[in-house]
Amino acid sequence: MSEDQRINVCKTGLDQIYNMLQTAPQNYRNYLALGRSVIAHINSTTFMQQTPRTAEQAWMVAGLQRLAALDDGNRGTIDITAWCSQQWTILHQRDASNVAALRGLGQAWLTRAQPVLAKIHRVDGSSSSSGDSSQRSVKSITSSEDERQNTAATAEAERRSGTQDYVEARGFLQPATEYLERAVAAATEQSMLSGGLLAKTAEAYMSLGNASSPRTNEQYFRRALQLLRAASELEGYTLSRYLQQYLDDYGRLALD
Repeated sequence: MSEDQRINVCKTGLDQIYNMLQTAPQNYRNYLALGRSVIAHINSTTFMQQTPRTAEQAWMVAGLQRLAALDDGNRGTIDITAWCSQQWTILHQRDASNVAALRGLGQAWLTRAQPVLAKIHRVDGSSSSSGDSSQRSVKSITSSEDERQNTAATAEAERRSGTQDYVEARGFLQPATEYLERAVAAATEQSMLSGGLLAKTAEAYMSLGNASSPRTNEQYFRRALQLLRAASELEGYTLSRYLQQYLDDYGRLALD
């Protein structure tokens, strides 16, 4: 089989993976072997080194990254995730303003944060990657609760923000937001900004806010709301129900 034929076979495999992602993501485990086969065959070609094929390369890496991200905690797809991160790094080194590479690197860091965010949720009973904790955190900025209770809650949140899990989470989430912000800036400059990118960046900021000190987290929540508002104003894009509710409840903070 020629190199071009192997590449085409890999593209066919990716088409199957993308179809699954759209129609039946719960079946992702049945496609992990296919994803690994695609990687093995692509590695046997010069496809990823062919500079004129950057768009095709990004499409392929993005599909495999989305496949790997479906694994809970990413424990069973570490090899796929690592390969994708390596390819994004190569694409980024080739073109520092490549939106797909910047987004992919941001997503890679965000994915790495998920296990510790889940641990924080289990230990503290509030999810740093879900709306409940985000709403409680933002509510603390605006509510008129009893001063004594508010002071005690703030002190406890401050204490937790200095614990190992929170520090580790911020270590992943800070580069995630940085890469995603750069992706937003590059996409804006190249007139290719999407609601999905804005929403993903907002989610990263919401998680970073939840993992940060009450003294500093307001800036992250405000930025998340700004991004969600921008996404909601893009023609043809609709926020998820959860993100739209979050924006409806707290969007005025982004305007203060």
